[in-house]
Amino acid sequence: MMRNAQRDTQEFTNPNLLVACTWHRVPQTQSDRRGVVLIVVLVLVAMLALAGFGFLADMTTEYEAAKINGDLLQAQQTMASAETFLLAIAEQQATSMIESETLSENSTLFQSRVVSQVDLFRGAGDDVSVIGGNNESCRFSVVHSLPNNAADPTANVDGDLLEELYDGAPQQRLTFGLQNESAKLHLARVLAWDMENPGDGHRGLMQIPGMTDEAADSILDWIDADDQPRQFGAESDYYQRLAEPYRPRNALPDSLEELLFVKGVGRDSFYGTSGLSSQSDTQDSTAWSSYLTIHSAERNFDGSGRPRLALNEDAHTSLDDFESQLGRFLSPEVARFIRLARMYGTTDTAAPGVGPLEAGVATNNTTLSLHQISSLADLVGSSVQLPSSASGSAIGLLAKSPLKLDSAESLQQFRLLEEQTTTALSNVLTGRININSASEQVLSALIGDPAIASRIVQQRMTLDTTERSSTVWLLTRQILDLSTFRRIYSHITTRGDVHSAEIIVYRRIGGPFLRRKVTIDAANDPPRRVDWVDLAELGLSVSLGELEQKSEGFE
Repeated sequence: MMRNAQRDTQEFTNPNLLVACTWHRVPQTQSDRRGVVLIVVLVLVAMLALAGFGFLADMTTEYEAAKINGDLLQAQQTMASAETFLLAIAEQQATSMIESETLSENSTLFQSRVVSQVDLFRGAGDDVSVIGGNNESCRFSVVHSLPNNAADPTANVDGDLLEELYDGAPQQRLTFGLQNESAKLHLARVLAWDMENPGDGHRGLMQIPGMTDEAADSILDWIDADDQPRQFGAESDYYQRLAEPYRPRNALPDSLEELLFVKGVGRDSFYGTSGLSSQSDTQDSTAWSSYLTIHSAERNFDGSGRPRLALNEDAHTSLDDFESQLGRFLSPEVARFIRLARMYGTTDTAAPGVGPLEAGVATNNTTLSLHQISSLADLVGSSVQLPSSASGSAIGLLAKSPLKLDSAESLQQFRLLEEQTTTALSNVLTGRININSASEQVLSALIGDPAIASRIVQQRMTLDTTERSSTVWLLTRQILDLSTFRRIYSHITTRGDVHSAEIIVYRRIGGPFLRRKVTIDAANDPPRRVDWVDLAELGLSVSLGELEQKSEGFE
């Protein structure tokens, strides 16, 4: 029995039996296993929730990115539509369907425009809060240029309502419209002055505020064809010695900004004291870019959009036909004098003369080649030397011009002559200066007399529409003498079909904004954009309130 008891004890204490006993204690560990499963489930639920929130965050980010990209795409399309709008407007002006003055300053036409069919017919008295979309619509404004002073950079895109941005009178007056490039100095024209009379190009450039002798000569050296530097200029030898060498173009640049490569031309001087790429049309502007251009041009058409009659064209069927064409819009005396000018040329010799229609004056030209009329101004106050065979006298007489300085009525004939005829054979005239919009500095560069330039600026403010359409008011108002008028006549105009402006695309509430400077050429057919500069990275120097300062409902 003792051995059995001992065996039982051993069996009881056998580790295998102990394991077996432990294995059969299941009812004592059920609650512990259920707690572990609960924890695992909670972890899984938390992981799924975090994954869901992460997916939601990613989708939200994707949505915002898609929305921002869509807004940016809408703004870009609005910019493209704005450029197309300007092309159409410039073409209408070039074909005389609208007055050029309406493009210079017109808030109704160029302020807060929305790309929609109904907005195209917005009138001056229409309520912009009803017509032209809502505050979330992309809209554009066209301004001459933005001011150099910087506004609060957060005021442009902070998403606040326009009414909250605008409080009180704006500090800067914006001009909504297009700038006429013919109000500036064309570099090709300046170079031509210098080639005709060495030193005139330098003198003209020195009329620009802040211009230096070094910069003026270097600009002329950059665009002339030779490699001989002027007194203060620079040619290839100078640029080849730079750390990053390059060669001067020796031709007209493709873009005005190319002048930044020229010796003596700095960004502050070229863009103005603030360094911004703006073209302020105020007379105290120091930006050289506001006085220079490479794009000014105009169509050589009359007021109805048809090519002018070319006085120097040799393809006329006969002189009788030529005189008949002139007689359609000119008096018989003027038409006959122009015929004689083609036959014998003009002169300023003072001698006894006869009227061009008096008896005995022959108007046939069977032995002499026709003379070229170099300028319409040569027909004013001049005479035609008649040979003895034409005048019926042993001594040739002078046929005096019916266009007389002391006769306002006869000078009105010159206005018609200027509108309907031309001495050029090209359909596009390049580089002429618009006397009705050029600054005093540009006019002074042209004439060479600041006092006369100042008088022109003062007098043109009192002109009516008829007077502004012709250059003859410089004579009728006795601002220029005849010799000065003849000297500058081939360089002046009252038109111009190339325009530049800054387009601002924005929303009244939030959204991106775009800013671009464009140059529109309507002198050639079809009209096209010839230059553009993206200025969005410069921000806006005005608030949205100032862009909308004239709009009804926001004053």
